[in-house]
Amino acid sequence: MKYLYIVVALVLGVFFKAEAQYAMFAESGVVSYDKTMYMKNIVRKQYVEKSDERSRPFFQAMIPNLPENAVLKKELRFKGDETVFGPVKQELDMKLKQTIMQLALDFEATTFSNLKTKEFQRYNDIVGQKIIIKDSVKNIKWKITDEYREIAGYNCRRANGITPDSIYVVGYYAVEIPIDGGPESINGLPGLILGLVVPSQHVSYFATKVEISNAVVLDKKLLDNQKIKRMTRAEMEKQFVEAMGNFMNVETVKYIMKLALL
Repeated sequence: MKYLYIVVALVLGVFFKAEAQYAMFAESGVVSYDKTMYMKNIVRKQYVEKSDERSRPFFQAMIPNLPENAVLKKELRFKGDETVFGPVKQELDMKLKQTIMQLALDFEATTFSNLKTKEFQRYNDIVGQKIIIKDSVKNIKWKITDEYREIAGYNCRRANGITPDSIYVVGYYAVEIPIDGGPESINGLPGLILGLVVPSQHVSYFATKVEISNAVVLDKKLLDNQKIKRMTRAEMEKQFVEAMGNFMNVETVKYIMKLALL
């Protein structure tokens, strides 16, 4: 009987060890994020202060009716070296939704990243014009700190980064999820980014729920349509600046592009 207890203990030990290893080194799952846009700050800093005398009154008149912030639901699916990040259907106040569209603050884009090959694609529907950005994932310069923060049940470590287009970002990553991806195209840390703050863009992303699962499916159908025009980030920015430059200050248009191409 004594030997039977030993065998059972060993079997249970192996089982729980395997479960713990899976929990600690998750390779596939779904993360729900809240994307918070600080609306009044965005309009004040990026539209009013950068506008000309002709358009400034229009943007100033918007501020009293804006909420302090707007929260959009996003989702990241990850499996191995691949991630898909995109919007989640939600009910938004119609006036707020129209304002977000009017100011081009969110294109409800879907982003696919292969973190091994560095392949990056983003599907955009910009007022009915469908575009796929085909480029490489951003090479971000990170400096890891000793600061920690709990996000969605994970003890996440802070890192400060600079993107190739000189945007300062703060990322909080979970080493228990060894995927070097995150929201939008932000990547390159030794764990999945569950919290992301972009001060200059007045936007943040924080995970609200993490579900680990072996049954994750990455839907890439939006990227399969070969009739949709492909272009690089630089090509899209140039086209957008040319198209919107007559209606907005160029600096504001560049802000929109940095936010859209994050």
